[in-house]
Amino acid sequence: MIRVAVADDHPHAQAGIRRLLTRMPEVGSIVAAPPADAEIDVVLLALYGDDRRPAIAAIEGWTARARVLVTAAGGDPSDVVEALQAGASGYLPRNTTPDEFRQAVLQVASGGFVLGQGLALVLRGQLASATSTLCLRPALSPRETEALRLIAKGCTHPETAKAMNIEELSVDQLVVRIQVKLGFGNPRDLRRVTEDLGLQRL
Repeated sequence: MIRVAVADDHPHAQAGIRRLLTRMPEVGSIVAAPPADAEIDVVLLALYGDDRRPAIAAIEGWTARARVLVTAAGGDPSDVVEALQAGASGYLPRNTTPDEFRQAVLQVASGGFVLGQGLALVLRGQLASATSTLCLRPALSPRETEALRLIAKGCTHPETAKAMNIEELSVDQLVVRIQVKLGFGNPRDLRRVTEDLGLQRL
């Protein structure tokens, strides 16, 4: 059973999120302010606080003990990028359907990454203006590393999905997360990135 914390100071948003969670048989517990030693699997965290600034410190604080799924009524792409770089496992708009919400929570709980395809395209545009290929070097997950290695070897996204036994959309999302973490926007930079990280020898 999934243990979920809802960290959202907006009463209406928190009530709506809790209502959706109670309809999920996979969710075993829902808490608003868990103690420091509580075991949590997924945190649904508001991207913005009352000051309308991205809750980066909160994301960084939570990622040490749980997977973070940020939510917002409308997230600025640059703020979403910052949240993902801070360790969030995905972004979920608040106009998401109940089925999309359920799938997102389950995917994040299982170690996956969630990012709407429309936003993924926007983020690629944001990243395309990056001036440094490796301006940030947060650690890639094992799945991200595998996807990067396969694509750099010349595998297409469908071939990568088949090799990793996942959906092609999941590969698209992995690539966006890799781009966000490593700070590059042009897919042609993949080979340079893998050489820099030593992945071409794997």
